[in-house]
Amino acid sequence: MPREIDTTRQFFFKVILPLALLTALLLVGSGGGLIWLANYQTNTAIGEQARLARAAVKVHGEALAKGASDYGHWDEAVVAIVDRFDFPWVDGNIGQAGSTSYGLAMSFVLDPENRSVYSHVDGKGGAVDARSLLSNGFNELVARNRAGDHISATFGLVTARDALAMVAVAPLRPFDDKERPQETGYLIVFVDVLNEARLAELGQTYLLPNLRLVDIDDASVDPRARIRVSDEMRATARYLAWDPVRPGDALLRTAGPVLVVTLCAFFVLSIFVLRYSSEAARLIRSSEARAMRDALTGLPNRVLLLDRLDRLVGHLKSRQPGVALMYLDLDGFKAVNDGHGHAAGDELLCQVAERLRSLLRGQDTAARLGGDEFVVVMPGLTNHAELRARASWIIDTLRSPYRLGDTVIEIGVSIGIAVSPTDGQESADLLQKADRALYLAKSSGKGNARFHSENPLQVVSG
Repeated sequence: MPREIDTTRQFFFKVILPLALLTALLLVGSGGGLIWLANYQTNTAIGEQARLARAAVKVHGEALAKGASDYGHWDEAVVAIVDRFDFPWVDGNIGQAGSTSYGLAMSFVLDPENRSVYSHVDGKGGAVDARSLLSNGFNELVARNRAGDHISATFGLVTARDALAMVAVAPLRPFDDKERPQETGYLIVFVDVLNEARLAELGQTYLLPNLRLVDIDDASVDPRARIRVSDEMRATARYLAWDPVRPGDALLRTAGPVLVVTLCAFFVLSIFVLRYSSEAARLIRSSEARAMRDALTGLPNRVLLLDRLDRLVGHLKSRQPGVALMYLDLDGFKAVNDGHGHAAGDELLCQVAERLRSLLRGQDTAARLGGDEFVVVMPGLTNHAELRARASWIIDTLRSPYRLGDTVIEIGVSIGIAVSPTDGQESADLLQKADRALYLAKSSGKGNARFHSENPLQVVSG
């Protein structure tokens, strides 16, 4: 009997106890690993959402600035505002049109002394002083635009009636009138208040549920699921918050109880964890891809374009050859929109994007910046002769007739070309110089391309 007891004890200490300790260690280790993985997944997902929230604010400002620039670069607007102020025309084509097209809360026209010669506030046209409604950075935003190139728009957050608003300021300048100087001194101001409805639209676009503005001291918001936003003067600061995706919480709710039952469940749940990890990564990649693509054409948008261009230009600082950037603007697109409707215009943009894709090499990138503006990035190309041939090829391809239903449409394209490192080694610099070359290309008759670096700038026709 004592021998049997001793044998049992030895078996317990040599087999049962080590197995029990190993099992407990595995369960504890697996549980700890699962908790860590859940927190990592949640933190990663929320971190990606924070990056998307910052991109949403920036892209929204750029879109508003593009809209203000489009309305400010208009011969009829110059005549109706500078030559003889035509209130009904301005109210219908700027105030009411801006409200309808962009959902603007306010819009203004400022004279060279920054006085409001026109306002559209709460759906009514008038001449309300912009400075009585906009503060904390508005004057600085206007001053920054006036100190700029008198072509580009500026944008930023200001305080509007104790609320945060995205404001874009663009110079009023002629489009085709070559006899008139470009600088008129007048400014177009678009104001988009970040109210509940506007934030809901941004949240739906960027997969940020319940996107909203909350006070700095709001303790009910997850500190990870918010970004600080403030006006230009940092006088009004709030948090842009959302309901974060928590893949880790779902993981713990599902896997935790099963993990403590048996060691076998530990191995099963390990596979379960991997599946959840893959799904979380897929959701993050899907969210990022949607945020980085133009919703209409599927081409990369400005955010993804700048990311790729920054990487290319960064490599160029240590390696050769360079990279060419072509800035494209469609000629005659507005007439299609006006004459055939926005649906036809959207279909035309999709067909243009498809033709651009067909012209690209494997390493090239085509992106849509908004409206009828596109950019093509060509790594490894710096030879002007080859670029001239490619530009001519693009011009010929895009001006071939398009079929929209039963209608045949013809448009053209103008191209501005900048080459790195000759024209610069920064992405913003290359875009700006290509944009300037594009402006000169359109000014010289459209339907052609210009190199920024050539003096005089050389025209390339299709």
